[in-house]
Amino acid sequence: MTQTDSQASVSNPGDTAGTLAVLRHSFMQIWQVLAALVLIYGFFFVMSEPFRSFGTLLSIFGQASILAILACGTTIVLISGGLDLSVGSIFAVVGVAVGIFMAEWGLPPVMAVGLGLAMGAALGALNGTIQVLTKVPAFIVTLGGLTAYKGLAEILASGRDLSRFPDGFTFLGTGNTVPMLIMFGVAILTGLFLTKTRLGSRAFAIGGNEEVARLSGVPVAKSRIYYYMLGGLLAGLAAIVEVAKLNFAMPARGQSYELYAIAAVVIGGTSMFGGRGGVGKTLLGMFIMQTIIVGLSYMGVGTSYQRIAIGAIIIVAVYWDVWRRSAR
Repeated sequence: MTQTDSQASVSNPGDTAGTLAVLRHSFMQIWQVLAALVLIYGFFFVMSEPFRSFGTLLSIFGQASILAILACGTTIVLISGGLDLSVGSIFAVVGVAVGIFMAEWGLPPVMAVGLGLAMGAALGALNGTIQVLTKVPAFIVTLGGLTAYKGLAEILASGRDLSRFPDGFTFLGTGNTVPMLIMFGVAILTGLFLTKTRLGSRAFAIGGNEEVARLSGVPVAKSRIYYYMLGGLLAGLAAIVEVAKLNFAMPARGQSYELYAIAAVVIGGTSMFGGRGGVGKTLLGMFIMQTIIVGLSYMGVGTSYQRIAIGAIIIVAVYWDVWRRSAR
């Protein structure tokens, strides 16, 4: 069943059989990733006694929430056949900027958050515009953005004490619950964008075959700029939630977050080659990665070995994606 078929079925709520078919199709798309998550969680549940607590489960969700918000934007970009390596640095710039807005400019939290989101969207749109106008591969453009935006964050934060923000702002990072609610809200909106809007549906068409999409009348260049803009916007939102949670901002935050976001998207089953994927898969991928990190920590495995494990899983996930494409 194609995506268009699915949307047609969903649009008729009275058609029970059609709805069940869509649910069955959706389940078949994620059951392998879901089974992997259950098996990995079960492994650590058996192997580590401290892991067997509700608090640990809540911690996994809470720690995954900020990266998952960022990864929702990465999902859109990857489905459209793009790649954004600069989202971790956009994260750092927005975090520092929001800190300056409140700690030095004295802006109210609502205005600071609005300006921070606008800045994230603008930096993402800049990536997309440069890539579209110059035709330079996205990998190179966003690699340059990764370095340039990181430098910008360091310049903005130089010599500044960006901490102790108003309670109205820190509420956004309260405990694990508020970030989790924001994460699920962002995931739902991202899913609706991809499946219920024309711009979202075009991401699958452009990622599947850009030339065919162009010949079909899809405004590829304009759409790409929007996808990068949304990626930057959600990177900015993730930064705002983290700054609220920590109650301080610094330019070192966000380092390697782009790799964790891409890893979660790929582990979840979204294709690195575009045209296929979904935000639900990204959440599962993020939960898998966070479960492994937390589980290995409880078993006394060091951070370096955790990175090796995540790296190996990414390679296997990409190999699986390549194998599925060649098997079609």
